[in-house]
Amino acid sequence: MLKHLYQIPLFYILFALFTNQCLAQENSEVKSIKVKKESAFVKAAFDETEYKVVAFDKYGNPHEEVIKSFVISYSENGNLYENKIMGNKFSDKVINYFTKKRKAATKICLTKILAEDKEGHLEPLPDLCDIVLFPDCKKVKH
Repeated sequence: MLKHLYQIPLFYILFALFTNQCLAQENSEVKSIKVKKESAFVKAAFDETEYKVVAFDKYGNPHEEVIKSFVISYSENGNLYENKIMGNKFSDKVINYFTKKRKAATKICLTKILAEDKEGHLEPLPDLCDIVLFPDCKKVKH
């Protein structure tokens, strides 16, 4: 008879422990964490001396070869013109047009600037507007 008395409380203790563990688990939905990838480059700048676009990282270090393409936009006689450039440098044809064939300064805007990070992903950079390109100076006879 004593043997049965020790077994009953042990059964209740084990039952109580197992039911507490089952009830302690929450039946809520699984939450997810969203991670935003940090951009390798934060801005671009136009180099007027060499007619090229340079990307800058968050520390201010310049990166020339990461620019893959951009679009030059300018207005002439009320019409908007766009020219897509592959790479980071203006082509000789575009440079000649703005510096030799035009007689007045031209305000351009560089849009859709794409830079390539180390992993090969293309990142858009902010537009560069209000850039003024001046024609080449010519000698004037007095």
